[in-house]
Amino acid sequence: MHLFTKEEKNRKDVIKKLAFSIGIIVVFVAAIVAFVVAMRSESMANSQKLDTGWDVVINDSVYENVTLSTFRIPEQLEKGDVIMLKNTLPDELDGDVSSVMLLIYLTTVDARIDGSNIYSYGDEEYEDGFVGSGYHFIQLPFDSEGKEFTIILKPSEAGAFTNIPTPVVVDTKYAPTTFTDKNMSSIFICIFLFMLGAAITIVSAISLYFDRNSKRLLVIGILATLIGAWSLANSKVLQMFSINLEVNGVLEYLSLYLSPIPLIGLIIMVRQDDTLWKKRLLYGCMFAIILFDVISTILHFTGVAHYPSTLTMFHFLAFGVLILVAIAGRKKFSLMDRAEKLLNIAIIVLCVFAGLDIIRFNFSKYLWPENELIANSILPFGTLVFVVLLVGSYLCYLYDMVKAKAESMALSIMAYNDPLTGLYNRAKAEEKFSKLMKDNKDYFLINVDLNGLKRINDKFGHEQGDLLIVTFANILKECFDDIGTVVRMGGDEFLIIIDIDKEELIKPALSNMIKLEADKSKETGMRIEASFGISSNVEDRSRNPEQVYSVADSRMYTMKQKTKAARRARAKANENNK
Repeated sequence: MHLFTKEEKNRKDVIKKLAFSIGIIVVFVAAIVAFVVAMRSESMANSQKLDTGWDVVINDSVYENVTLSTFRIPEQLEKGDVIMLKNTLPDELDGDVSSVMLLIYLTTVDARIDGSNIYSYGDEEYEDGFVGSGYHFIQLPFDSEGKEFTIILKPSEAGAFTNIPTPVVVDTKYAPTTFTDKNMSSIFICIFLFMLGAAITIVSAISLYFDRNSKRLLVIGILATLIGAWSLANSKVLQMFSINLEVNGVLEYLSLYLSPIPLIGLIIMVRQDDTLWKKRLLYGCMFAIILFDVISTILHFTGVAHYPSTLTMFHFLAFGVLILVAIAGRKKFSLMDRAEKLLNIAIIVLCVFAGLDIIRFNFSKYLWPENELIANSILPFGTLVFVVLLVGSYLCYLYDMVKAKAESMALSIMAYNDPLTGLYNRAKAEEKFSKLMKDNKDYFLINVDLNGLKRINDKFGHEQGDLLIVTFANILKECFDDIGTVVRMGGDEFLIIIDIDKEELIKPALSNMIKLEADKSKETGMRIEASFGISSNVEDRSRNPEQVYSVADSRMYTMKQKTKAARRARAKANENNK
Protein backbone atom coordinates (compact mmCIF):
# COMPACT_ATOMS: atom_id res chain seq x y z
CA MET A 1 0.00 0.00 0.00
CA HIS A 2 1.38 3.42 -0.98
CA LEU A 3 1.08 6.02 1.73
CA PHE A 4 1.39 9.67 0.74
CA THR A 5 0.61 12.74 2.75
CA LYS A 6 -1.46 15.51 1.31
CA GLU A 7 1.72 17.58 0.92
CA GLU A 8 3.46 14.87 -1.10
CA LYS A 9 0.41 14.42 -3.32
CA ASN A 10 0.42 18.16 -3.89
CA ARG A 11 4.10 18.01 -4.85
CA LYS A 12 3.39 15.29 -7.40
CA ASP A 13 0.60 17.42 -8.81
CA VAL A 14 3.01 20.38 -9.01
CA ILE A 15 5.44 18.29 -11.10
CA LYS A 16 2.68 17.25 -13.49
CA LYS A 17 1.41 20.80 -13.79
CA LEU A 18 4.93 22.16 -14.27
CA ALA A 19 5.71 19.65 -17.01
CA PHE A 20 2.36 20.40 -18.64
CA SER A 21 2.98 24.16 -18.37
CA ILE A 22 6.39 23.86 -20.01
CA GLY A 23 4.86 21.75 -22.77
CA ILE A 24 2.17 24.36 -23.33
CA ILE A 25 4.83 27.09 -23.37
CA VAL A 26 6.81 25.22 -26.03
CA VAL A 27 3.75 24.74 -28.23
CA PHE A 28 2.57 28.32 -27.69
CA VAL A 29 5.97 29.85 -28.45
CA ALA A 30 6.35 27.66 -31.53
CA ALA A 31 2.93 28.77 -32.74
CA ILE A 32 3.81 32.46 -32.24
CA VAL A 33 7.11 32.11 -34.09
CA ALA A 34 5.46 30.15 -36.90
CA PHE A 35 2.79 32.84 -37.19
CA VAL A 36 5.40 35.63 -37.32
CA VAL A 37 7.36 33.76 -39.97
CA ALA A 38 4.22 33.00 -41.99
CA MET A 39 3.18 36.67 -41.96
CA ARG A 40 6.33 37.81 -43.75
CA SER A 41 5.93 39.57 -47.06
CA GLU A 42 6.73 38.14 -50.44
CA SER A 43 10.49 37.96 -50.84
CA MET A 44 12.48 39.49 -53.60
CA ALA A 45 13.53 36.62 -55.84
CA ASN A 46 15.49 38.74 -58.34
CA SER A 47 18.07 40.31 -55.99
CA GLN A 48 21.29 41.32 -57.70
CA LYS A 49 24.68 40.63 -56.13
CA LEU A 50 27.34 43.28 -56.67
CA ASP A 51 30.26 40.87 -56.38
CA THR A 52 32.58 41.69 -59.29
CA GLY A 53 34.19 44.76 -60.80
CA TRP A 54 35.09 46.58 -57.59
CA ASP A 55 38.03 48.93 -57.10
CA VAL A 56 39.18 48.70 -53.48
CA VAL A 57 41.42 51.26 -51.81
CA ILE A 58 42.77 50.41 -48.33
CA ASN A 59 44.61 53.47 -47.04
CA ASP A 60 47.27 53.90 -49.76
CA SER A 61 46.93 50.44 -51.32
CA VAL A 62 44.82 50.07 -54.48
CA TYR A 63 43.26 46.85 -55.76
CA GLU A 64 41.48 46.93 -59.13
CA ASN A 65 38.68 44.79 -60.59
CA VAL A 66 38.17 42.88 -57.33
CA THR A 67 35.69 40.05 -56.74
CA LEU A 68 34.58 40.63 -53.15
CA SER A 69 33.62 37.02 -52.36
CA THR A 70 37.25 35.92 -52.88
CA PHE A 71 39.04 39.07 -51.73
CA ARG A 72 41.01 38.99 -48.46
CA ILE A 73 42.20 42.09 -46.66
CA PRO A 74 45.99 41.64 -46.61
CA GLU A 75 46.71 42.97 -43.12
CA GLN A 76 44.79 43.32 -39.89
CA LEU A 77 42.73 46.45 -39.88
CA GLU A 78 43.25 49.06 -37.20
CA LYS A 79 41.08 51.90 -35.98
CA GLY A 80 41.80 54.89 -38.24
CA ASP A 81 42.12 52.84 -41.43
CA VAL A 82 39.90 53.83 -44.36
CA ILE A 83 38.53 51.44 -46.98
CA MET A 84 36.94 52.78 -50.16
CA LEU A 85 35.02 50.58 -52.58
CA LYS A 86 33.92 51.80 -56.03
CA ASN A 87 31.74 50.13 -58.64
CA THR A 88 29.21 50.98 -61.30
CA LEU A 89 25.60 50.08 -60.61
CA PRO A 90 23.83 47.85 -63.15
CA ASP A 91 22.10 49.55 -66.07
CA GLU A 92 18.84 48.00 -64.94
CA LEU A 93 17.66 47.81 -61.32
CA ASP A 94 14.63 45.79 -60.26
CA GLY A 95 11.74 47.64 -58.60
CA ASP A 96 10.65 51.24 -58.58
CA VAL A 97 13.00 52.05 -55.70
CA SER A 98 16.08 49.93 -55.02
CA SER A 99 18.27 49.51 -51.95
CA VAL A 100 21.69 48.03 -51.35
CA MET A 101 21.78 45.51 -48.47
CA LEU A 102 25.20 45.38 -46.83
CA LEU A 103 26.38 43.39 -43.77
CA ILE A 104 29.22 45.17 -41.98
CA TYR A 105 30.93 44.55 -38.62
CA LEU A 106 32.06 47.28 -36.16
CA THR A 107 32.50 49.81 -38.93
CA THR A 108 31.13 53.19 -40.01
CA VAL A 109 29.47 53.27 -43.40
CA ASP A 110 29.16 56.10 -45.89
CA ALA A 111 27.60 55.59 -49.34
CA ARG A 112 27.76 57.92 -52.34
CA ILE A 113 26.26 58.08 -55.83
CA ASP A 114 28.46 59.99 -58.28
CA GLY A 115 30.17 61.67 -55.32
CA SER A 116 26.95 62.74 -53.54
CA ASN A 117 26.46 61.25 -50.07
CA ILE A 118 23.23 59.20 -49.75
CA TYR A 119 23.82 57.27 -46.50
CA SER A 120 25.88 57.64 -43.33
CA TYR A 121 26.14 55.52 -40.19
CA GLY A 122 28.38 55.53 -37.14
CA ASP A 123 30.34 58.80 -37.32
CA GLU A 124 29.20 59.94 -33.85
CA GLU A 125 29.69 56.49 -32.35
CA TYR A 126 33.13 56.25 -33.96
CA GLU A 127 34.37 59.24 -31.97
CA ASP A 128 32.55 58.89 -28.65
CA GLY A 129 30.77 55.53 -28.46
CA PHE A 130 30.48 52.00 -29.78
CA VAL A 131 29.89 51.20 -33.46
CA GLY A 132 27.66 48.14 -33.75
CA SER A 133 27.44 45.40 -36.36
CA GLY A 134 24.55 44.52 -38.63
CA TYR A 135 22.79 44.93 -41.94
CA HIS A 136 22.63 48.34 -43.61
CA PHE A 137 19.85 49.05 -46.08
CA ILE A 138 21.06 51.89 -48.34
CA GLN A 139 18.22 53.32 -50.40
CA LEU A 140 19.35 54.34 -53.89
CA PRO A 141 18.03 57.55 -55.44
CA PHE A 142 15.75 57.38 -58.45
CA ASP A 143 17.64 56.91 -61.77
CA SER A 144 20.76 55.47 -60.09
CA GLU A 145 21.26 52.93 -62.90
CA GLY A 146 24.73 52.97 -64.41
CA LYS A 147 26.08 55.53 -61.92
CA GLU A 148 29.21 55.26 -59.79
CA PHE A 149 28.51 53.73 -56.38
CA THR A 150 31.04 54.31 -53.60
CA ILE A 151 31.15 52.78 -50.12
CA ILE A 152 33.54 54.18 -47.50
CA LEU A 153 34.26 52.05 -44.41
CA LYS A 154 36.16 53.04 -41.27
CA PRO A 155 36.67 50.15 -38.78
CA SER A 156 36.18 51.24 -35.17
CA GLU A 157 37.99 48.26 -33.66
CA ALA A 158 41.21 46.42 -34.53
CA GLY A 159 40.50 43.36 -36.67
CA ALA A 160 36.87 44.34 -37.21
CA PHE A 161 36.66 42.11 -40.31
CA THR A 162 38.94 40.25 -42.75
CA ASN A 163 36.73 40.23 -45.82
CA ILE A 164 34.01 42.46 -47.23
CA PRO A 165 30.57 40.81 -47.61
CA THR A 166 29.03 41.15 -51.04
CA PRO A 167 26.46 43.96 -51.31
CA VAL A 168 23.07 42.94 -52.71
CA VAL A 169 20.67 45.18 -54.62
CA VAL A 170 17.03 44.50 -53.74
CA ASP A 171 13.67 46.15 -54.26
CA THR A 172 13.30 48.46 -51.25
CA LYS A 173 9.85 47.20 -50.29
CA TYR A 174 11.26 43.66 -50.11
CA ALA A 175 14.54 44.57 -48.39
CA PRO A 176 13.67 43.37 -44.84
CA THR A 177 12.21 40.09 -46.05
CA THR A 178 15.26 39.32 -48.19
CA PHE A 179 17.10 38.80 -44.90
CA THR A 180 14.33 36.72 -43.34
CA ASP A 181 14.04 34.43 -46.36
CA LYS A 182 17.76 33.81 -46.36
CA ASN A 183 17.94 33.05 -42.63
CA MET A 184 14.55 31.47 -41.95
CA SER A 185 15.79 28.53 -39.87
CA SER A 186 18.04 30.75 -37.72
CA ILE A 187 15.22 33.24 -37.19
CA PHE A 188 12.82 30.53 -36.04
CA ILE A 189 15.32 28.90 -33.67
CA CYS A 190 16.63 32.16 -32.20
CA ILE A 191 13.19 33.64 -31.50
CA PHE A 192 11.93 30.33 -30.16
CA LEU A 193 14.98 29.90 -27.91
CA PHE A 194 14.72 33.40 -26.45
CA MET A 195 10.96 33.25 -25.86
CA LEU A 196 11.22 29.76 -24.38
CA GLY A 197 13.94 30.93 -21.98
CA ALA A 198 11.95 34.02 -21.00
CA ALA A 199 8.78 31.95 -20.46
CA ILE A 200 10.63 29.38 -18.31
CA THR A 201 12.21 32.20 -16.28
CA ILE A 202 8.83 33.82 -15.59
CA VAL A 203 7.07 30.54 -14.74
CA SER A 204 9.89 29.35 -12.45
CA ALA A 205 10.18 32.75 -10.74
CA ILE A 206 6.47 32.57 -9.87
CA SER A 207 6.81 28.91 -8.80
CA LEU A 208 9.77 29.81 -6.59
CA TYR A 209 7.38 31.69 -4.31
CA PHE A 210 5.55 28.42 -3.58
CA ASP A 211 8.34 25.86 -3.95
CA ARG A 212 12.05 26.48 -3.35
CA ASN A 213 12.90 23.55 -5.61
CA SER A 214 12.05 25.74 -8.62
CA LYS A 215 15.34 27.62 -8.26
CA ARG A 216 17.13 25.14 -10.52
CA LEU A 217 14.52 25.69 -13.23
CA LEU A 218 14.91 29.46 -12.74
CA VAL A 219 18.67 29.17 -13.40
CA ILE A 220 17.92 27.10 -16.54
CA GLY A 221 15.47 29.77 -17.69
CA ILE A 222 18.01 32.57 -17.15
CA LEU A 223 20.67 30.59 -19.02
CA ALA A 224 18.30 29.90 -21.92
CA THR A 225 17.27 33.56 -22.04
CA LEU A 226 20.90 34.73 -22.16
CA ILE A 227 21.84 32.25 -24.88
CA GLY A 228 18.66 33.12 -26.78
CA ALA A 229 19.46 36.85 -26.54
CA TRP A 230 23.01 36.22 -27.74
CA SER A 231 21.71 34.12 -30.66
CA LEU A 232 19.26 36.85 -31.67
CA ALA A 233 21.97 39.50 -31.65
CA ASN A 234 24.79 37.41 -33.12
CA SER A 235 22.71 36.19 -36.07
CA LYS A 236 21.39 39.75 -36.61
CA VAL A 237 17.83 38.47 -36.16
CA LEU A 238 17.46 41.17 -33.51
CA GLN A 239 17.41 43.75 -36.32
CA MET A 240 13.88 42.57 -37.07
CA PHE A 241 12.90 44.19 -33.77
CA SER A 242 15.57 46.82 -33.08
CA ILE A 243 17.48 48.93 -35.65
CA ASN A 244 19.83 50.35 -33.02
CA LEU A 245 23.04 48.49 -33.88
CA GLU A 246 24.89 49.87 -30.87
CA VAL A 247 22.32 48.48 -28.41
CA ASN A 248 22.20 45.20 -30.33
CA GLY A 249 25.99 44.90 -30.11
CA VAL A 250 26.05 45.56 -26.38
CA LEU A 251 23.33 42.93 -25.87
CA GLU A 252 25.29 40.42 -27.95
CA TYR A 253 28.49 40.71 -25.95
CA LEU A 254 26.89 41.17 -22.54
CA SER A 255 24.62 38.12 -22.89
CA LEU A 256 27.61 36.06 -24.06
CA TYR A 257 29.81 37.21 -21.17
CA LEU A 258 27.08 36.56 -18.58
CA SER A 259 26.00 33.10 -19.81
CA PRO A 260 28.77 31.08 -18.02
CA ILE A 261 27.52 32.31 -14.63
CA PRO A 262 24.16 30.46 -14.57
CA LEU A 263 25.82 27.47 -16.26
CA ILE A 264 28.37 27.14 -13.44
CA GLY A 265 25.59 27.82 -10.90
CA LEU A 266 23.57 24.98 -12.39
CA ILE A 267 26.53 22.59 -12.10
CA ILE A 268 27.00 23.62 -8.46
CA MET A 269 23.32 22.89 -7.75
CA VAL A 270 23.53 19.47 -9.36
CA ARG A 271 26.80 18.49 -7.68
CA GLN A 272 25.76 18.92 -4.04
CA ASP A 273 27.83 15.89 -3.03
CA ASP A 274 31.11 17.36 -4.25
CA THR A 275 34.11 17.62 -1.94
CA LEU A 276 35.09 21.00 -0.50
CA TRP A 277 37.95 21.61 -2.96
CA LYS A 278 35.67 20.95 -5.92
CA LYS A 279 33.07 23.36 -4.60
CA ARG A 280 35.73 26.00 -4.03
CA LEU A 281 37.03 25.47 -7.56
CA LEU A 282 33.55 25.92 -9.05
CA TYR A 283 32.88 29.04 -6.98
CA GLY A 284 36.32 30.33 -7.97
CA CYS A 285 35.46 29.87 -11.65
CA MET A 286 32.19 31.74 -11.16
CA PHE A 287 34.00 34.56 -9.35
CA ALA A 288 36.55 34.83 -12.18
CA ILE A 289 33.77 35.18 -14.79
CA ILE A 290 31.90 37.74 -12.68
CA LEU A 291 35.10 39.75 -12.14
CA PHE A 292 35.87 39.68 -15.87
CA ASP A 293 32.31 40.78 -16.70
CA VAL A 294 32.47 43.70 -14.27
CA ILE A 295 35.87 44.89 -15.51
CA SER A 296 35.04 44.50 -19.23
CA THR A 297 31.73 46.32 -18.76
CA ILE A 298 33.41 49.21 -16.94
CA LEU A 299 36.06 49.41 -19.68
CA HIS A 300 33.38 49.36 -22.38
CA PHE A 301 31.12 52.06 -21.00
CA THR A 302 34.04 54.32 -20.04
CA GLY A 303 35.35 54.01 -23.61
CA VAL A 304 38.74 52.62 -22.52
CA ALA A 305 38.24 49.30 -24.35
CA HIS A 306 35.03 48.18 -26.01
CA TYR A 307 33.62 44.66 -25.73
CA PRO A 308 35.13 43.40 -29.04
CA SER A 309 38.65 44.10 -27.78
CA THR A 310 38.08 41.85 -24.74
CA LEU A 311 36.43 39.01 -26.72
CA THR A 312 39.66 37.05 -27.26
CA MET A 313 40.45 37.28 -23.55
CA PHE A 314 36.94 36.01 -22.78
CA HIS A 315 37.46 33.03 -25.13
CA PHE A 316 40.66 32.07 -23.30
CA LEU A 317 39.05 32.59 -19.90
CA ALA A 318 35.93 30.63 -20.85
CA PHE A 319 38.10 27.81 -22.25
CA GLY A 320 40.14 27.69 -19.04
CA VAL A 321 37.03 27.77 -16.88
CA LEU A 322 35.52 24.97 -18.96
CA ILE A 323 38.57 22.79 -18.29
CA LEU A 324 38.49 23.55 -14.55
CA VAL A 325 34.74 22.87 -14.39
CA ALA A 326 35.31 19.57 -16.20
CA ILE A 327 37.96 18.66 -13.60
CA ALA A 328 35.73 19.66 -10.70
CA GLY A 329 32.76 17.87 -12.18
CA ARG A 330 34.64 14.69 -13.02
CA LYS A 331 32.61 11.67 -12.03
CA LYS A 332 31.93 8.22 -13.44
CA PHE A 333 28.95 8.27 -15.74
CA SER A 334 27.59 5.11 -14.10
CA LEU A 335 27.54 6.87 -10.71
CA MET A 336 25.45 9.80 -11.95
CA ASP A 337 21.70 9.97 -11.54
CA ARG A 338 19.47 10.70 -14.52
CA ALA A 339 19.49 14.46 -13.97
CA GLU A 340 23.31 14.58 -13.85
CA LYS A 341 23.60 12.40 -16.95
CA LEU A 342 21.30 14.66 -18.96
CA LEU A 343 23.13 17.77 -17.73
CA ASN A 344 26.49 16.32 -18.79
CA ILE A 345 25.09 15.28 -22.17
CA ALA A 346 23.69 18.81 -22.58
CA ILE A 347 27.09 20.38 -21.83
CA ILE A 348 28.81 17.97 -24.25
CA VAL A 349 26.26 18.86 -26.96
CA LEU A 350 26.86 22.58 -26.39
CA CYS A 351 30.64 22.15 -26.50
CA VAL A 352 30.48 20.07 -29.71
CA PHE A 353 28.25 22.61 -31.46
CA ALA A 354 30.41 25.49 -30.19
CA GLY A 355 33.56 23.77 -31.48
CA LEU A 356 31.99 23.03 -34.86
CA ASP A 357 30.74 26.61 -35.08
CA ILE A 358 34.22 27.99 -34.39
CA ILE A 359 35.54 25.82 -37.24
CA ARG A 360 32.65 26.95 -39.48
CA PHE A 361 33.29 30.60 -38.60
CA ASN A 362 36.98 30.45 -39.45
CA PHE A 363 36.32 28.57 -42.68
CA SER A 364 33.71 31.18 -43.60
CA LYS A 365 35.91 34.11 -42.61
CA TYR A 366 39.30 33.05 -43.96
CA LEU A 367 38.97 30.15 -46.41
CA TRP A 368 35.52 29.83 -47.98
CA PRO A 369 33.49 33.03 -47.51
CA GLU A 370 31.50 32.58 -50.72
CA ASN A 371 29.98 29.27 -49.55
CA GLU A 372 26.46 30.02 -48.31
CA LEU A 373 26.11 26.58 -46.68
CA ILE A 374 28.53 27.61 -43.92
CA ALA A 375 27.53 31.26 -43.81
CA ASN A 376 25.04 30.84 -40.96
CA SER A 377 25.89 29.79 -37.40
CA ILE A 378 24.80 26.34 -36.24
CA LEU A 379 25.14 27.33 -32.58
CA PRO A 380 21.48 28.46 -32.14
CA PHE A 381 20.32 24.94 -33.03
CA GLY A 382 22.88 23.44 -30.65
CA THR A 383 21.80 25.75 -27.84
CA LEU A 384 18.15 24.83 -28.44
CA VAL A 385 19.02 21.13 -28.02
CA PHE A 386 21.09 22.13 -24.98
CA VAL A 387 18.15 23.94 -23.33
CA VAL A 388 15.72 21.10 -24.07
CA LEU A 389 18.14 18.65 -22.40
CA LEU A 390 18.49 21.00 -19.43
CA VAL A 391 14.71 21.12 -18.97
CA GLY A 392 14.63 17.31 -19.22
CA SER A 393 17.40 17.15 -16.61
CA TYR A 394 15.39 19.37 -14.28
CA LEU A 395 12.21 17.32 -14.66
CA CYS A 396 14.18 14.13 -13.90
CA TYR A 397 15.70 15.80 -10.85
CA LEU A 398 12.30 16.97 -9.64
CA TYR A 399 10.70 13.57 -10.19
CA ASP A 400 13.52 11.71 -8.40
CA MET A 401 13.48 14.19 -5.52
CA VAL A 402 9.72 13.92 -4.97
CA LYS A 403 9.87 10.15 -5.34
CA ALA A 404 12.61 9.96 -2.69
CA LYS A 405 10.65 12.24 -0.37
CA ALA A 406 7.49 10.23 -0.90
CA GLU A 407 9.33 7.00 -0.09
CA SER A 408 10.86 8.62 2.98
CA MET A 409 7.46 9.90 4.02
CA ALA A 410 5.96 6.45 3.52
CA LEU A 411 8.63 4.94 5.79
CA SER A 412 8.00 7.72 8.30
CA ILE A 413 4.29 7.01 8.23
CA MET A 414 4.97 3.31 8.77
CA ALA A 415 7.26 4.17 11.70
CA TYR A 416 4.83 6.56 13.40
CA ASN A 417 1.42 5.17 12.48
CA ASP A 418 -0.62 2.43 14.05
CA PRO A 419 -1.48 -0.04 11.22
CA LEU A 420 -4.85 -1.05 12.69
CA THR A 421 -6.43 2.35 13.30
CA GLY A 422 -4.35 4.74 11.16
CA LEU A 423 -3.71 6.87 14.24
CA TYR A 424 -0.24 7.85 15.42
CA ASN A 425 1.54 5.30 17.63
CA ARG A 426 3.55 5.49 20.86
CA ALA A 427 6.76 6.44 18.98
CA LYS A 428 4.99 9.53 17.68
CA ALA A 429 3.82 10.39 21.19
CA GLU A 430 7.40 10.21 22.45
CA GLU A 431 8.51 12.47 19.60
CA LYS A 432 5.74 14.94 20.49
CA PHE A 433 6.79 14.84 24.16
CA SER A 434 10.36 15.78 23.14
CA LYS A 435 9.06 18.62 21.00
CA LEU A 436 6.86 19.92 23.82
CA MET A 437 9.92 20.00 26.09
CA LYS A 438 12.01 21.78 23.43
CA ASP A 439 9.38 24.37 22.47
CA ASN A 440 8.45 25.05 26.10
CA LYS A 441 4.76 25.36 25.24
CA ASP A 442 1.74 24.77 27.48
CA TYR A 443 -0.51 21.81 26.66
CA PHE A 444 -3.20 19.37 27.80
CA LEU A 445 -2.98 15.58 27.77
CA ILE A 446 -6.15 13.46 27.71
CA ASN A 447 -5.56 9.81 28.52
CA VAL A 448 -8.42 7.65 27.20
CA ASP A 449 -9.01 3.97 27.95
CA LEU A 450 -11.59 1.90 26.07
CA ASN A 451 -13.76 -0.05 28.51
CA GLY A 452 -14.75 -3.68 27.97
CA LEU A 453 -12.19 -4.72 25.31
CA LYS A 454 -11.10 -7.84 27.22
CA ARG A 455 -14.71 -8.93 27.59
CA ILE A 456 -15.32 -8.55 23.83
CA ASN A 457 -12.12 -10.43 22.96
CA ASP A 458 -12.94 -13.28 25.34
CA LYS A 459 -16.59 -13.55 24.30
CA PHE A 460 -16.51 -12.81 20.55
CA GLY A 461 -12.84 -13.14 19.54
CA HIS A 462 -10.07 -10.70 18.63
CA GLU A 463 -11.59 -9.86 15.26
CA GLN A 464 -14.59 -8.31 17.00
CA GLY A 465 -12.22 -6.67 19.48
CA ASP A 466 -10.29 -5.08 16.62
CA LEU A 467 -13.57 -3.80 15.19
CA LEU A 468 -14.34 -2.18 18.56
CA ILE A 469 -10.89 -0.51 18.63
CA VAL A 470 -11.24 0.78 15.04
CA THR A 471 -14.75 2.10 15.68
CA PHE A 472 -13.63 3.96 18.77
CA ALA A 473 -10.51 5.28 16.98
CA ASN A 474 -12.78 6.76 14.30
CA ILE A 475 -14.82 8.47 17.02
CA LEU A 476 -11.65 10.04 18.43
CA LYS A 477 -10.58 11.20 14.96
CA GLU A 478 -13.91 12.87 14.36
CA CYS A 479 -13.92 14.62 17.70
CA PHE A 480 -10.26 15.60 18.18
CA ASP A 481 -8.44 15.63 14.83
CA ASP A 482 -9.10 19.34 14.35
CA ILE A 483 -7.89 20.40 17.78
CA GLY A 484 -5.05 18.04 18.68
CA THR A 485 -2.96 14.93 17.98
CA VAL A 486 -4.66 11.58 18.55
CA VAL A 487 -2.38 8.65 19.45
CA ARG A 488 -3.00 4.95 20.09
CA MET A 489 -0.57 4.10 22.89
CA GLY A 490 -1.29 0.39 22.59
CA GLY A 491 -4.11 -2.07 23.22
CA ASP A 492 -7.17 -0.16 24.45
CA GLU A 493 -5.26 2.98 25.54
CA PHE A 494 -5.31 6.27 23.62
CA LEU A 495 -3.78 9.70 24.17
CA ILE A 496 -4.80 13.14 22.89
CA ILE A 497 -2.26 16.01 22.92
CA ILE A 498 -3.81 19.49 22.72
CA ASP A 499 -2.20 22.95 22.77
CA ILE A 500 -3.25 25.25 25.60
CA ASP A 501 -4.92 27.73 23.22
CA LYS A 502 -7.52 25.07 22.32
CA GLU A 503 -8.65 24.64 25.94
CA GLU A 504 -12.20 25.87 25.35
CA LEU A 505 -12.70 23.19 22.67
CA ILE A 506 -11.89 20.24 24.94
CA LYS A 507 -15.21 20.05 26.79
CA PRO A 508 -17.37 20.17 23.60
CA ALA A 509 -15.15 17.53 22.01
CA LEU A 510 -15.52 15.19 25.02
CA SER A 511 -19.29 15.70 25.02
CA ASN A 512 -19.36 14.85 21.33
CA MET A 513 -17.26 11.74 22.02
CA ILE A 514 -19.73 10.51 24.64
CA LYS A 515 -22.65 11.16 22.27
CA LEU A 516 -20.97 9.27 19.42
CA GLU A 517 -20.17 6.38 21.76
CA ALA A 518 -23.89 5.99 22.47
CA ASP A 519 -24.83 6.32 18.78
CA LYS A 520 -22.24 3.78 17.63
CA SER A 521 -23.23 1.40 20.42
CA LYS A 522 -26.79 1.30 19.05
CA GLU A 523 -25.53 1.03 15.47
CA THR A 524 -23.03 -1.81 16.04
CA GLY A 525 -24.65 -3.66 18.94
CA MET A 526 -21.43 -3.38 20.93
CA ARG A 527 -21.18 -1.35 24.11
CA ILE A 528 -18.70 1.43 23.28
CA GLU A 529 -17.59 3.35 26.34
CA ALA A 530 -14.34 4.96 27.45
CA SER A 531 -12.84 6.43 30.60
CA PHE A 532 -10.56 9.45 30.42
CA GLY A 533 -8.36 11.67 32.53
CA ILE A 534 -7.14 15.19 31.78
CA SER A 535 -3.97 16.88 32.95
CA SER A 536 -1.95 19.95 31.97
CA ASN A 537 1.59 21.13 32.58
CA VAL A 538 0.10 24.43 33.77
CA GLU A 539 -0.89 22.69 37.02
CA ASP A 540 2.76 22.16 37.87
CA ARG A 541 5.36 23.56 35.46
CA SER A 542 8.09 21.43 37.01
CA ARG A 543 6.49 18.34 35.47
CA ASN A 544 7.78 17.01 32.17
CA PRO A 545 5.34 15.48 29.61
CA GLU A 546 5.84 11.96 30.98
CA GLN A 547 4.85 13.13 34.45
CA VAL A 548 1.84 15.06 33.11
CA TYR A 549 0.85 11.91 31.23
CA SER A 550 1.15 9.90 34.45
CA VAL A 551 -1.23 12.32 36.20
CA ALA A 552 -3.74 12.04 33.32
CA ASP A 553 -3.43 8.24 33.49
CA SER A 554 -4.10 8.26 37.22
CA ARG A 555 -7.23 10.37 36.72
CA MET A 556 -8.38 8.11 33.91
CA TYR A 557 -7.97 5.09 36.22
CA THR A 558 -9.99 6.85 38.92
CA MET A 559 -12.81 7.47 36.42
CA LYS A 560 -12.64 3.85 35.27
CA GLN A 561 -12.98 2.62 38.85
CA LYS A 562 -15.95 4.91 39.44
CA THR A 563 -17.56 3.69 36.19
CA LYS A 564 -17.09 0.07 37.22
CA ALA A 565 -18.49 0.76 40.69
CA ALA A 566 -21.49 2.57 39.20
CA ARG A 567 -22.09 -0.30 36.79
CA ARG A 568 -21.93 -2.86 39.62
CA ALA A 569 -24.30 -0.77 41.70
CA ARG A 570 -26.81 -0.60 38.82
CA ALA A 571 -26.50 -4.32 38.22
CA LYS A 572 -27.11 -5.04 41.93
CA ALA A 573 -30.11 -2.70 42.03
CA ASN A 574 -31.61 -4.39 38.98
CA GLU A 575 -31.11 -7.80 40.60
CA ASN A 576 -32.83 -6.68 43.83
CA ASN A 577 -35.76 -5.27 41.85
CA LYS A 578 -36.32 -8.71 40.34
